[in-house]
Amino acid sequence: MKYKIITVLILTLLASRVLSAKEHFNYQAYELENGLQVVIIPNARAPVVYHSLWYKVGSADSPALKSGIAHFLEHLMFKGTANFPKDTFKRTINDLGGEQNANTSWDRTVYFVTIAKEHLPVVMEMEADRMQNLLITEEDVIKEKEVVLQERRSTVDAKPEARLFEAANASFFWEHPYGKPIIGYEEEIHQYTQADTFNFYKNWYGPNNAILVIAGDVNVEALKPLIQRYYGHIPSSVAKPVRHRAVEPTHRGATAKVEMHDPQIGASFFQRLYSAPNFRQAGIHQEAVLTLLQDILGDGTFGRLSKALVENQKLAHFAAAGYTGYYYDPYSFTITGAPINTADMLLVEASVEAEVRRLIAEGITQKELDTAKAQWTYESQYRRDSLNGIANYFGENLSVGYTLADLDKWLASIQQITTQEVWSAAKSILSAGPLVTLYTYPTVQK
Repeated sequence: MKYKIITVLILTLLASRVLSAKEHFNYQAYELENGLQVVIIPNARAPVVYHSLWYKVGSADSPALKSGIAHFLEHLMFKGTANFPKDTFKRTINDLGGEQNANTSWDRTVYFVTIAKEHLPVVMEMEADRMQNLLITEEDVIKEKEVVLQERRSTVDAKPEARLFEAANASFFWEHPYGKPIIGYEEEIHQYTQADTFNFYKNWYGPNNAILVIAGDVNVEALKPLIQRYYGHIPSSVAKPVRHRAVEPTHRGATAKVEMHDPQIGASFFQRLYSAPNFRQAGIHQEAVLTLLQDILGDGTFGRLSKALVENQKLAHFAAAGYTGYYYDPYSFTITGAPINTADMLLVEASVEAEVRRLIAEGITQKELDTAKAQWTYESQYRRDSLNGIANYFGENLSVGYTLADLDKWLASIQQITTQEVWSAAKSILSAGPLVTLYTYPTVQK
């Protein structure tokens, strides 16, 4: 208890000085003539650099009947160009002692490298080259389809929880592409062609649809000419790509329950998915309100659910809440509970419902609000200690539609929120009940 009191005091002191993102990270941002957005965050704690290139395209932008093709292209980006053939990119980074990888979400695709600062020009040369000169052969497509199919089998098909979430998403989204898996459906992966992949690459990969974020031991004025040298000559697309996504229709009271019974499930849990607006739909202030609601209800240390179900009633291993207001399109507000005993699943869910109803009926306290605000100020301070944490903060947010001005005033927006606003948001989001509830049940292998 003493530790918690001290922690709250420290967080409150941190919250008393609200810094903008500009003050926090001391970044510099500008745009090349070809449309490439550049963010540089100097950090001289170690002689290394984190180079990340973010494309504003993800699996939700895949064309009809080609689910997951954005993720498939991510794989093919390592197949090489005429200047750097086959696996030159991977071998070069490994030989230089660096680390590299990539990943795809519904909304963006990112390629990142951590390397000694003296090797940064090599990374920039290769990354800029594959932005415009990627070679996609029929042989590469055939081979990589098998690689991705095997990845799907190991990460989705072989894991009951992953299959459950896939089914829950399909129930939560009737029309919007967030209801389709990022990796794609097996039947549609089989149908990818060389032309499909190359057209997707040409439509979406270009400097005017990308963000270059570099964090680390760099001199900004010395770095700018290098960025211009390697990226400045790449022609922009004729027209900036536009996302065309289906609008999710109103479910009009329809709800769904999805269950998974499987001996491979490690522990039982349930999750409720409520419909919730995001920052583009409701504005960054309302997104900040729902972010605080997420913590007040579901933080593992001071959240109401954890205190009630884990500490006091000792019914659950954990109880948490989550909010995805930072996606390009509206997604969900979730509540999760994991009973200590599977037989208590419905009892835990009833206890969660009781806490939700109490929140809707009574609102929140000023102390709860202040603690949640201080937590976010601390998180922002802590993020500066990690190169990839800093870079990913900018890349993730800018790639889905936030502006630098949004990021600069987000913490200030958090501090302006009142208890009444959080209470109103809770009533708006939670009163209607979840659209989907999913359950997992471990079963004994016969």
